[in-house]
Amino acid sequence: MHSGRSQLLLHPTGAPEATLPFAGSADAATTPSRARGLAARLTDPRPPIAWSLALLFLLKALICFAAVASPISDAQPRGLVALVGTLGVAAACGIWLYGSRIPVIGFELLLAAGTVVASYLVTHASTQGGMMVVALAFPWTAIYAAHFFPRRRANAQALLISAGFGVGLLLGNLSGVAIYWVIVTITIWSICIVLGNLSESMRRQLGTDALTGLLNRSGFLAAALRERAIANRTGAPLALAVIDLDDFKQINDREGHAAGDQLLETLARRWRERIRPSDVLARHGGDEFVLLLPATTAAGAQAALERLRDGADPVSWSVGISEWLPGEALDAPLARADRHLYAAKLATSETADDGPAPLATHSGHAYSW
Repeated sequence: MHSGRSQLLLHPTGAPEATLPFAGSADAATTPSRARGLAARLTDPRPPIAWSLALLFLLKALICFAAVASPISDAQPRGLVALVGTLGVAAACGIWLYGSRIPVIGFELLLAAGTVVASYLVTHASTQGGMMVVALAFPWTAIYAAHFFPRRRANAQALLISAGFGVGLLLGNLSGVAIYWVIVTITIWSICIVLGNLSESMRRQLGTDALTGLLNRSGFLAAALRERAIANRTGAPLALAVIDLDDFKQINDREGHAAGDQLLETLARRWRERIRPSDVLARHGGDEFVLLLPATTAAGAQAALERLRDGADPVSWSVGISEWLPGEALDAPLARADRHLYAAKLATSETADDGPAPLATHSGHAYSW
């Protein structure tokens, strides 16, 4: 069986080091390596959630510097605005350097901090024009939150913007500002609702198999990494099963691809009804499925797979089970489960040809772990 999975790249370590004749040459030798390390950190690709927030803070800083260079009124607090712009540049640089290490909650807190600072600037805007210049940053914040955060988190950011902007207007003692608050609030919530729904729909489509409605490879990867993180925190076991339909190609050849698609859809629907809400079921390609079972050992996974078995299923299937150990990349348990799946299929074939095989089989469903 060829599942087309990517393989892990192993980087060799422990290469022999050249002997340095002088202590001073060690410092000289490490200088280029440090420079290369810094250059790599500056130029390595960043996740979109990181470089987008860095760009957002940089744009906010540029607005601040533009307001200092061309103030709307003499009463504008140039020093405070310049300080906020400097903080924006510093935040952008920090996110650019360390964005790959920041968890999602860190990006949410950084975005919220930017909203609080912008709301504080509103209290010192002195004029309605200055207030609106500060408020220009809020739609960008809403767009970022709606695109990268789940709906509830994006709505929380919109609520913070509405409340913070309103408090800033009240403390700033600006006259006739209610209409500005209404305009900004409607704009922010429109962005979060419309763009949030669109982004969520796109994420579902990208992570969902169109035929079966199960997760696809990318959706399963995201869910698996999330469950691995939970298992790491709790110390609970995590089992994984690879399921492959028996003789599916013959079904396609004999009855046509439409019948094969209907079979896959039917099995997916039945399996969803039999697994726990916490289990993660995905179509991994072709007639291969993968099931992740949180808080379950390999032995418990075999019992769980028995719940999927039904004499009314239109086709038999084989299973390879593996336990996902802490510190392993996802490829490792998948590879073990694949090997066990191959052994289960081989045992089924031997049972049909030569009698009983060492692996137990149940109504045509072979298990190995």
